[in-house]
Amino acid sequence: MAPRAVEGYAQLLEALGHETVGVLTLRNNRRPGNVPDTIDATPVGVDVVVVGSKERVAPLLRSYEPDLALCSGFSWKLDEEVLAVPRLGIVNGHPSLLPQWRGPNPFGWTLRSGASDVGFTFHLMDEGLDTGPILAQGTAPLGDDASMETLFERLPALAADLLPKALARVESGDRGDPQSEEGASYAGLYEDEYAEIDWTQPARAVHTQVGCWFLPTVSGIVGPLTTLDGERVRVLESALADAELSAEPGTILERGLDGSLLVACGSGAIRVLRTEPAP
Repeated sequence: MAPRAVEGYAQLLEALGHETVGVLTLRNNRRPGNVPDTIDATPVGVDVVVVGSKERVAPLLRSYEPDLALCSGFSWKLDEEVLAVPRLGIVNGHPSLLPQWRGPNPFGWTLRSGASDVGFTFHLMDEGLDTGPILAQGTAPLGDDASMETLFERLPALAADLLPKALARVESGDRGDPQSEEGASYAGLYEDEYAEIDWTQPARAVHTQVGCWFLPTVSGIVGPLTTLDGERVRVLESALADAELSAEPGTILERGLDGSLLVACGSGAIRVLRTEPAP
């Protein structure tokens, strides 16, 4: 479970009269601080267990004799043995309106698609990938210029509103509503080509490409990458420019005193606010 989810869920569960008996987490090579951050986010007196292999998930979970398990951002697919451990099952929190954007990258595809809302679903897990019956779901508005930061800002309140409804259904013996395959989609890792900024696109599309990164591409590339001033960089932040300027796409039109660069796109321009050297 991700650190930000651990703290929020632990507080919610306590307020609802439930006891958190343990937290199972994984090492995250992209986020070296994941384990210490998870420990810091966990209530005092509650064990934090770093699982070393898929085979250890079931016995470690079984040792806590849980009535119910709550899952968020666990990157290993859970098998039948694990799913059978909690008496009432495992409830997963997935940031989309299932069956839309099943899979590992719903954050990215929410932004890449230009969605005006972020969805969230609590569902009972089964052996499929985000295919289990739905317990509660809803949406929160993202605004016109959504970013990964604004997306994360909207999720805690949305999850806090939905979790009590989901748990109440499980406690009453309600196993949720089966998902329809109509409208189902998969939020996979981005294609490698998307890691390179295409300056011939309209400014809005380039700005979206800069801001929609959460996971690497299928080959492990973290974008978006480009060449500016003869140097390979990863663009970390951009802003839409309030001007219609005409120049060769990728041309630096203006240099700000703050180090920002105004760069021409296929139509319009964006202001590149922050970069870092590309590996």
